Amino acid sequence: MDELQGRPALRALSIGEIFDRAVTMYVRHFAVFTLIVLTLLVPIGILDYFVTDRSTSQLSQLLAQISHPGAHNSVLYSPSQLSAIFAVALLTLLLAPFTNNAVAVGVAAIYAGRAPTYAGGYERVLRRWAPLLGTTILCGLILLATYVAVVFGAFIVAFTVTLLAVAARFFIVLFAIVGLVAVLAILLLFVLLVMCCAFALYASTIEEARPADAIGEAFRRLFNRREIGKATLISLAYLAIQIGAFVIGASLAALLLSFAHSSVLELAVETVINAAVTAFVTILLATYYYDVRTRSEGLDLEVDLERLTAPS
Repeated sequence: MDELQGRPALRALSIGEIFDRAVTMYVRHFAVFTLIVLTLLVPIGILDYFVTDRSTSQLSQLLAQISHPGAHNSVLYSPSQLSAIFAVALLTLLLAPFTNNAVAVGVAAIYAGRAPTYAGGYERVLRRWAPLLGTTILCGLILLATYVAVVFGAFIVAFTVTLLAVAARFFIVLFAIVGLVAVLAILLLFVLLVMCCAFALYASTIEEARPADAIGEAFRRLFNRREIGKATLISLAYLAIQIGAFVIGASLAALLLSFAHSSVLELAVETVINAAVTAFVTILLATYYYDVRTRSEGLDLEVDLERLTAPS
C-alpha cells in the first residue's frame, strides 16, 4: 500500500484492506516484528524442551511407532512431564500478552508515521506491566468461566437428548445436527472472546486503561449490532489462519523428522512457524483494533497514537 510509505490514513477499512495493510506492515517490518515474538518463543521453547525432559519429541515417537508397531512404548507423557508442561503453558499465557502488545505498539508507531523498534515496543509495554498483567488475569478468568459454563450446559443438553433418544431414534439424528452446529457456534464464540481479550490488552497499554475499563470497552466495541458481523468475519479468518498454520507446520515437521529424526529440528521448525504466524495475526488484530477505533472515536485515537509514540 502506497499510504504506508508515510503515515497510514486513519480511515475506515474493508476486511480486504485490513488484511492488505496487515500484510504490508509485516513484510516491510518483518525483522522487528519477528524478533519481538522470538523473544518469548525461543526461551519458552528451550525451557519446554529441557523441563519436560523430551529427549525425543512426541512427533518423533509417533512416527517411530507408526513405522515399527509394538516396538515402542506409548507416546503419552508421564505425570511429572504433564506437570512441567502445564507450568510452562501457564508461564507462556502470562507472558504472551507482553509480546503481543509490543507488536501492537509497533503497529501504533507505523500509524504515527514512525518505524517500529524492538526496544520501543517492549519499553512501552513494560511501563504498563501491572495493568497488563491484571487484564490478562481477568481475561483468563472470563475464558475459563465461559468454558466451564459451556461444558456444564453441553452435559445437561446431552443428558436430556440421550433420554429422549431412548424413546425415539429421530432425536439421535437431530442431536447430531444440533451438536455440530453448537460446536461450531461455541468455537466461534471463543475466538470472538479471544479477540475481545486482545482488544482489552491493547487498551491497557495504548489507552492506558485500567483492567476492568479495558475489558468493558473491548466488549462494548465488538459486541454491538454494528460491529458483530465484521468481528465474526475477522474471527473466522483468524481461525482459518491458525488452522492452516497448524496443518502446514505439522506437515513440514513430519516431513523433516522422517529424514532427520531430531526433536531439536522439530522445535526449531515449530518456533519459526509460530513466530511468523503469531506476529502476523497480532498485526492483523491490531490493525482491526485501530479500524474499530477509527470508525468510532477517530480523534481520540490520534491523541493516543501521539502520546504512545512520543519521545520519552
